Amino acid sequence: CCLCHPPTSIMVLSLVVSRSLLPKRFPRVIVVGKIIIDEYRAPDEKPTDKINVGGGGPQSAFGAAAALALLRESMDPQPVTFVGAVGELDWKDEREGATLRKLLEPAVEDIHLLRGPNLYTPRIQLYHDEDQNLQWQPLNDSFGPKGAASLWKNRPSPDDFLKLAGDSVKDLPVICQCILEGGAKAAGDGGDVTFLEDELVRQRIGYLGLEPITFPDEETGILSPEDALACYRRLDALDADVVSPDMPLFKAMTAQKLWSGRVGSVRDGPRGSQVVSMGNVMSTIPAASLVMDTPVNPTGAGNAYSAALTTCLGVGIPAIESACIASAIGAVFVEYEHIPPWNEQVLERIEEATLDVKRKMK
Repeated sequence: CCLCHPPTSIMVLSLVVSRSLLPKRFPRVIVVGKIIIDEYRAPDEKPTDKINVGGGGPQSAFGAAAALALLRESMDPQPVTFVGAVGELDWKDEREGATLRKLLEPAVEDIHLLRGPNLYTPRIQLYHDEDQNLQWQPLNDSFGPKGAASLWKNRPSPDDFLKLAGDSVKDLPVICQCILEGGAKAAGDGGDVTFLEDELVRQRIGYLGLEPITFPDEETGILSPEDALACYRRLDALDADVVSPDMPLFKAMTAQKLWSGRVGSVRDGPRGSQVVSMGNVMSTIPAASLVMDTPVNPTGAGNAYSAALTTCLGVGIPAIESACIASAIGAVFVEYEHIPPWNEQVLERIEEATLDVKRKMK
């Protein structure tokens, strides 16, 4: 059903983005992301039903849906399709599947799982050590040949994507947001978004956003030149409309003059983000103020930010306004333990956070 806001809330929305910028028809957003199962238990504990579905993919799908809900003024499931690969050896529809549906079904129209026979869904065990620091370790062969290394390769295929993207004659070109494993030793050997190399696929995509994932050194926070170069080569071959790296990747790429003419928004956590073009910072977007002193859980906020940014840009919202909305969605995301609930209060909080970001920029 449509939002039943009082008139003041509609006025607030008009301050978030001018109605003249909105399209008459909104295209479908297809989010291609990773699924990783989080198990919460100590190393000596047996498996329990206390799990969450993470990995960035579901979080990206929520970000895209939240952006559309704000722009369309509707809490109906949004025209978003989430695509993720799962391994049949350990994915159970009554447990992992039910958890994913609970997180996303109120927000998105379609969840499409690509099942890998004789493979594991990547799974990590999360626990706090004696100093209450959060630790994690992979389970099974989560990132090896029986896990992500095979599961994430060539999924989705071009045919998979084209079936989801619809008829090129009847339907609008889609917006596509992809999480891309970008390091020199990326899981899946760089095969996680090979479908984007297909000519027919690219003809169906009206706007492409990529969120490259790399892992800087845990102690220094610096990304290696090798990882930056490998990521650059992948991005350069795919020629996306917008790229959303984190700050360590952006610094490593610009240090080697690898950013070139790419348009992007650099995610920098609590410091906000930077809209960049030709390697130069065009505008700094502050982070929205939180309703609490410290984040509840920052995991997934960057994924939500990136997908929201691509969605807004893809429907024609200017870069600065798009980044403000994305920043607000990322901020609201960290105020919850997992994906925020899908309700009017959360959307109103996103509106409020967007206006907060805009006020800070004046």
